[in-house]
Amino acid sequence: MSLEKANDLVELSYVSKATHEMGLTSLVHLFDVSRQWNQEHQLTGVLFYENGHFGQILEGKRDDVLFIWEKIKKDYRHKVLHQIALDEIKQRLFPHWALRFYGGDQIAKDVPHLAGVLDGLPANDVELLSIMRSVASNNQYPET
Repeated sequence: MSLEKANDLVELSYVSKATHEMGLTSLVHLFDVSRQWNQEHQLTGVLFYENGHFGQILEGKRDDVLFIWEKIKKDYRHKVLHQIALDEIKQRLFPHWALRFYGGDQIAKDVPHLAGVLDGLPANDVELLSIMRSVASNNQYPET
């Protein structure tokens, strides 16, 4: 891959089933580690977790996004991992979010139309991706 392609800005989206129910402590640890890595590598995005399912959008340089995607694919916390899309983008949807986390309570409050869609792997890919992206248009949160 050419250096130019390696530095292209891309968006990767995926959904997965968790290998086990994630408790609050596990989710906080996952968020903290992921957010720190993302900040160090200039990745941005949003992570959803509800009822044993993850949904995520990651944005950044192609090489960095593909590197973390390989790590996610090997992560013991995921099974039935399904990439929705990998697209070149002109600008980020989540430029100020090293990682915004949405758990079940916050999904129900802020993104109620996402509840119940995460567990429809992969039948609801287009709808799920559209809903996850819609969070950016409601970007009323401070930088994280």
